Amino acid sequence: MNHPSHRTQEERTAHTRGRIIDAAITCLQERGYGATSVGAVQAQAGVARGTLLHHFPTRASLMAAIGEHAVDQRLELLTADVTPGEDPWDVVVELVWRDFQSATSAAVLELWVAARTDPSLRDALLPAQERLVVGFTERVSELLGTNDDPRVPTLLLLTIDLLTGSAMTSILVDPEQMAQRVGTWRRTLPVLARTAAAL
Repeated sequence: MNHPSHRTQEERTAHTRGRIIDAAITCLQERGYGATSVGAVQAQAGVARGTLLHHFPTRASLMAAIGEHAVDQRLELLTADVTPGEDPWDVVVELVWRDFQSATSAAVLELWVAARTDPSLRDALLPAQERLVVGFTERVSELLGTNDDPRVPTLLLLTIDLLTGSAMTSILVDPEQMAQRVGTWRRTLPVLARTAAAL
């Protein structure tokens, strides 16, 4: 690892941006969207207000950066190759559900709910959501060994929606119960894919 004094300007910029984003994720996870003000993030990150505003001029731009960070993190999960004997769909569900247990995903859920009544936040997050769907579809198609199967986008969207809903429901319902439901979907999805292929 480079010593801080030996970092390039680009590396220092990336480090500071990452520090601010991490602080915002912590605030969202611990305090919720309403209490995650620019001032709260600044204090959590331990940076000057001018520094934060230099990287993120508005609260919306900071929230959008969190959305993009979450997309990068989720797509990174699907870079590992499927080992022989593993069903690709089963791997996808397991990895994405594991990601939903992370601090970043908890923060993103806060943002998505807040976007329902905040049009500017919704507009800021839409590009990340669209990139996630496109990226997931491409990566899952690679894992399945097909790039032209029309079922993949539908089954993938159903999976994302189910896991998102399950993650939100687990806030109130026993997480173990939700994990069992996700396990049922993991077993069902490959069957659906095979059945559709036989039609």
